[in-house]
Parts: sequence; C-alpha cells; structure tokens
Amino acid sequence: MSISKEEVLEKMKDKDTVVLDVLPKTDYDLLRIKGSQCLPLVGTRPEKFVQEAEERYGKDKFFITYCSGFPCRHFMEAAAALTQAGFKAEGYAGGIQEWAESGLPVEGIQAKKFN
Repeated sequence: MSISKEEVLEKMKDKDTVVLDVLPKTDYDLLRIKGSQCLPLVGTRPEKFVQEAEERYGKDKFFITYCSGFPCRHFMEAAAALTQAGFKAEGYAGGIQEWAESGLPVEGIQAKKFN
C-alpha cells in the first residue's frame, strides 16, 4: 500500500490524481510536494478526513497521501481510511523529506533550500 517517489511523479501527470499532504497546514505551508493539496489527518477523526476528501474532490479520483517521511505514519492511516471508504488511494512512505532530498519539485516557505 506504499507507492515510490517515481510512481508519485508519474501518477501526478494524470488530472484524476490528487496528492494530499495530511500534516497540519503549518507544515504544508513550510514545505510540500509541488502541486499537492493540504488535507490534514492530524487532529481530526478518519471519518471527518474522508468526508472532507469526498466533498472537495469527489470519490472518483486517485489519492496519494504523504506526510513528513519516516517515522511518520499518518500517510498510511489516511490512505487506509480512504480505501476503507471505497476510494482509490495509496500512501507515499518517503514523504516530503525523501521528495525534497531527491531534488523533486517542492513549494513552500522552505522550498528555496531545495530548489
């Protein structure tokens, strides 16, 4: 249920893919995968997270969830909540840490450090 950074990059080319940063908005504002959306799982119930995803994006998208990277496991909880509710979703274990360190496109206040 984990997807590689290469797979994330490839799937992002599809307009029906939504990449979700599941950390609090303060973390999202600091550094995020370029083009990703903020939908925090942290501090909310999984049911509320799923409801918000459906309201914002519908149920027909493919969702990729991520957080900060090892040892953070929120990405896995978010993907599991989505799949249990009938969504198509996978988690990206490497998170923003691996993504940024690999030189892949990032946005946010700290992005200049990596671009």
